[in-house]
Amino acid sequence: MKGWIKYVAFAFAMLLVILWLGGFFSHRERAGEVKKETATVGGLTVGSVEKVSEISSPYTGQIVADKRIEVSTRIMGKVKKVFVQEGQMVRPGQVLVEVDAQDIKAQVSAVNEQIAQAEQALKSAMANYEAVSKTFERYSRLLKEGAITQQEFDQIKAQYESAKAQVEQAKAGIRALQNQKQAVASNLNYASLVSPVEGYVAHKQVDVGDLAVPGQPLLVVESPPYLFEVFLPERFVGKIKVGQEYEVYVPSLGKNLRAKVKEVSSALDPATKTFRVKLELEQNKELRSGMYGSLLIPEKVEALLVPESAIVRRFDFTGVWVVKPDNTLELRFVKLGERRGDKVEVLSGLKEGEKIVIQGIEKACEGCRVGG
Repeated sequence: MKGWIKYVAFAFAMLLVILWLGGFFSHRERAGEVKKETATVGGLTVGSVEKVSEISSPYTGQIVADKRIEVSTRIMGKVKKVFVQEGQMVRPGQVLVEVDAQDIKAQVSAVNEQIAQAEQALKSAMANYEAVSKTFERYSRLLKEGAITQQEFDQIKAQYESAKAQVEQAKAGIRALQNQKQAVASNLNYASLVSPVEGYVAHKQVDVGDLAVPGQPLLVVESPPYLFEVFLPERFVGKIKVGQEYEVYVPSLGKNLRAKVKEVSSALDPATKTFRVKLELEQNKELRSGMYGSLLIPEKVEALLVPESAIVRRFDFTGVWVVKPDNTLELRFVKLGERRGDKVEVLSGLKEGEKIVIQGIEKACEGCRVGG
């Protein structure tokens, strides 16, 4: 009997130890949900998704100078000096390039010597003509008096006409040499090349020591106004007319410029089904030929627009940070359409009036709360 009691007591003691080790006699918290704190992000600018019934469709084109002048020389020679650099503004009459004209000067000097010799020949011919003229006049009187025969008179007459022809020939030679001198000397004007207009040096294709070749452009000078050249689709035929005003967005300047239609081609390209339009841009000192831009033509269309600054681009993902009704952020995938100035058309992923982050997207985070 005593052995059984000892066994029960030992078992009970072991049970108490097990329960104590398991924390049965300790105070226990009730199970519950652990709340996660939501981060708050400040410095965000929130806007709304805008729905429009008219948008300005962009049509890409290029800016060209109304006046593009290739400056070249008519003489061949080495370039002695280049007075301008690319991009430099120039005024009419400003010297741009100087070409070595020693050969031309030598030719002028040689012609001057030929003229001097021709003048001496003319003096000699004149002296002979005057002497023969006196003899001719005397023989004319003698012929009338019957003192000489007709044959004798004809011989003197032939000498007289020959002397007269020599004088005219000498004069003609001098005139020819003077014209030759003028032609050669006029080439000296092309030794110093000047700007014909006010503008800027668009291209410099020559350096000191280069050989200037007649007809080969050395510089290209462009002068405002600048034109915007664009090819529009067939559906605009008859709708774009001279005198109409539009806006042209120039990305490199980051601004819209006013433009007036100056030329509209009547020919339609059969391959592309487009026609050319030229618009004169408002004056802007930063404009340069070769810049690209977009002609903005208003068109009736239903579209959702968001600012370009709201777009999140990560590799092949394009999205927008949406502010949900509980004021938390959600990064949502969107499908974009065409760019409309500083805004982008959204084809899917957003609804009209939804709140989105338009500035400070680099600070946004998934599930974060928008703060002040």
